[in-house]
Amino acid sequence: MRIGIKQFSDQLEQYKDDLINFKDKYDYIELYVYPAQMEKLQGWTDLKNKYNIAFTVHAPHFSQHVNLADKSYFEYNRMVYEQVNAYAKALDAEYTVVHGGMDGSVEEIVRQIEIIKPYKMRIENKPYVAPRKPDTMVCRGATVEEIKFIQDNYDCGFNLDVGHAFCSAVSQKINQLEYVKQFLELNPDSYHISDGIYNDRIDIHYHLGDGDYEWNKIFPLLDKNLNWTLETITKNNKDGLSKVVSDIKFIKEH
Repeated sequence: MRIGIKQFSDQLEQYKDDLINFKDKYDYIELYVYPAQMEKLQGWTDLKNKYNIAFTVHAPHFSQHVNLADKSYFEYNRMVYEQVNAYAKALDAEYTVVHGGMDGSVEEIVRQIEIIKPYKMRIENKPYVAPRKPDTMVCRGATVEEIKFIQDNYDCGFNLDVGHAFCSAVSQKINQLEYVKQFLELNPDSYHISDGIYNDRIDIHYHLGDGDYEWNKIFPLLDKNLNWTLETITKNNKDGLSKVVSDIKFIKEH
């Protein structure tokens, strides 16, 4: 098992000391790349080269106005992905995690990624509804069928987010664990891990043990040979990485 921790491209100075001091605790960093932050890349490549840290990349999504499912966003999407691909190549990223987008269509996602060509892309499944507009917007890539459609029509990997699968199942009134098993039939290449509220349709990204997910039932379903990225650090976290290190310990003890 390789365990990664999520970081954001503008967080290097905030977490640099912890990333160095705890580098024997994690196996890679999954770096969420904000648009228009190319000036931040050199700091991350310096960290990678000096301390021999591996990277994956997470592309920005609808929170940063990126929406692969909507044709009207295409030119902006293409510009942002030029930056994302530059980050991924400079960091020799193992892969890039990509969100499908909001509303629109899964066919439009395929059309755009065929042109944009995200670097070593892995599509991520999403909750069924958007946390900021749960009653007016739906996420593309929230269902098994839509992820399979993307896999069948574009050569990419699949990153299974367990919490997102649970949330989608709640929205669709499907048993959560059984829905995760359906996603597992698509042979995911990596996972995102965070805790949450089992019967909530909104994902929360709690630290492990802070929610009510039954990890004793979840962990045995997952392939120990794949990457497990912890998405338990929030953008405005003030506690350093100590709680994320506790999440890593939680996984290894279960």
